[in-house]
Amino acid sequence: MNAIKDTPPFLELRDVSKTYYLTKSHTVQAVDSVSFCIGQGEFVTLIGPSGCGKSTTLRMIAGFLKPTQGDILLEGKSITSLGPEQRNIPMVFQNYALFPHLNVFENIAYGLKARKYSEDAIVHDVAMMCQMLNLVGMETRFPDELSDGQQQRVSLARALVIKPKILLFDEPLSNLDARLRIQTRAEIKRMQQILKITVLYVTHDQQEALSIPDRVVVMHKGKIIQQGRPREIYNNPKTPFVADFIGNANFYEACVVSVEPSSVLVALYDETFSVPLTQCDHLPIKGERILLSINPITIALSDSREALGENGYTAIVEQCLFNGQSFEYTTTFGDTSLRVLHPNIRGDALEYATGTPVILTFHPETFHVYKIKE
Repeated sequence: MNAIKDTPPFLELRDVSKTYYLTKSHTVQAVDSVSFCIGQGEFVTLIGPSGCGKSTTLRMIAGFLKPTQGDILLEGKSITSLGPEQRNIPMVFQNYALFPHLNVFENIAYGLKARKYSEDAIVHDVAMMCQMLNLVGMETRFPDELSDGQQQRVSLARALVIKPKILLFDEPLSNLDARLRIQTRAEIKRMQQILKITVLYVTHDQQEALSIPDRVVVMHKGKIIQQGRPREIYNNPKTPFVADFIGNANFYEACVVSVEPSSVLVALYDETFSVPLTQCDHLPIKGERILLSINPITIALSDSREALGENGYTAIVEQCLFNGQSFEYTTTFGDTSLRVLHPNIRGDALEYATGTPVILTFHPETFHVYKIKE
């Protein structure tokens, strides 16, 4: 009986690096030994701060840049030496990159004409894209006659119409206002699900990165720090960087009081908290100084003395910022400050002014313990 061979990943990067040689003695390591796989039909976001290497990685996959080392494989075959025109991997850019002298129909049809499709096939496929992306009636307009949102939909239609094996997005919504960003990212997700295409989406926007993908890959300083499902990344950051970048966490140095079979007791200022060992990035030891991470969304805030339970503590409001969905409070905590996000539920949440005494209720099961790097 013959053994069934494993199906290779749809897209795979093996130890891919990109080094820029600025002078003989000065180099910049933009991407450092990056390896990850994407399954067919999967939607993956690549997120990280500016300069972390995410856009460079995308451009190497598209063929615009050649890796300094490593290999890029599509359906098990190396494409590292192929040019962009041989890969059928289009990219949607943040500046739309539409041809200003071509109308909507001509922009969308550009890739089909380059591939020498018949006139009937071009008309049919462009019409299908216009129908799917709400561009019907705009076919004769030129880019400068379109809104930003319409231009981005034309750019998306131009990429999708050639039926790509994988579609790349490089910060595609950066130029859109908040309302259009929400609408357009929902449109991108809908199209991806309808057409069952594989997507790699680069962004530095945390909300965008978590809301639409099947999986998130976090990069920092040219390396992959963590990857997993969006909820896993947000709820269980493996490093202080991920906790800070994804969750805007509060960080404090604390001390390990004792270690139990399933938890660790940590002392922070005059308080102690029992944190599950599953929330620790290492096995702490008694007396060890550790870094404690507290997500501001996990802290409850109230002015009711009834909230002073086992994990309730008094604090004073130092600052209040309102963003519509929540109030962002800065409160006193020990000899420093603590950020708290208080949801504006039903729009009737109380607003606490500077100097107001409040009760903070912690949930230590959501804390994270990290080893302090020497």
